[in-house]
Amino acid sequence: MERGVSELAPLTCKARRYILLMAAYDPGMHLGSSLSVLEILAALYGTGRVKFNVANGVKNRNYLVLSKGHAVHAIYAIAAAMGHLTIDELRETGSLGSRLQNHPEVDTPYVDVPNSGSLGQGISLAVGLALGLRLRGEEGRVYLVTGDGELDEGQSWESFAVAAHYGLNNLVTIVDLNDVQLDGHSHEVLKKGDLAGRFKSLGFEVLQVDGHDVREVVEAFEKAEKSDRPVVILAKTVRGRGVPSIEDTAKQRLPRDEALSYANGPC
Repeated sequence: MERGVSELAPLTCKARRYILLMAAYDPGMHLGSSLSVLEILAALYGTGRVKFNVANGVKNRNYLVLSKGHAVHAIYAIAAAMGHLTIDELRETGSLGSRLQNHPEVDTPYVDVPNSGSLGQGISLAVGLALGLRLRGEEGRVYLVTGDGELDEGQSWESFAVAAHYGLNNLVTIVDLNDVQLDGHSHEVLKKGDLAGRFKSLGFEVLQVDGHDVREVVEAFEKAEKSDRPVVILAKTVRGRGVPSIEDTAKQRLPRDEALSYANGPC
């Protein structure tokens, strides 16, 4: 079911509660990262740009590559909010035998391209996928979601250079620009300089949005899909959005009682 922009707020609210529910039972999940990227993924799934339960081999479809795979719990939460997963399954995330693990694997549901290796690999996979679709004459797009910390990797920029060289306008990159990675604030770990300028110098069209404003995100998608160049959307976000005790920090865990209070409270 595709939703208009006005319908994405209730979807995001429910999904945010589900992320906090998972955090109460799975202390190994990356809570802050999942919360920062939620609206971006809700905009993709909620508008039908990418879909759950797409059979392998379907042509002319769109793909999602969540290169920051540690934020996969946001996908689980949206899937549950849209009726594809149960609450009981969410409570079992990360457990032995659960199909919902803390990083995407080959048998993880609703993940087009598993990339649980080093950060940056998902970016390479997305560029290769976009180039492959073009060579096969398929019309699908690749939506790549990456984090700003991931841009520390040299492999990331090699891949973006390839995308620009081949003019892959079927690749839409969204950078979850929350300025935090596990080692601290991203600008302190490794300065990125003028990110917009770096992408422009390669040949990307650059759009900048509030990554927690779904209307801005959707409008950016609409612009990107009309471009004749690869597009990067720099989405400013807050890590741990909605949970003051972990916002804008590298903290990932909450006591179970606190997580459940958020899961059962208002958005």
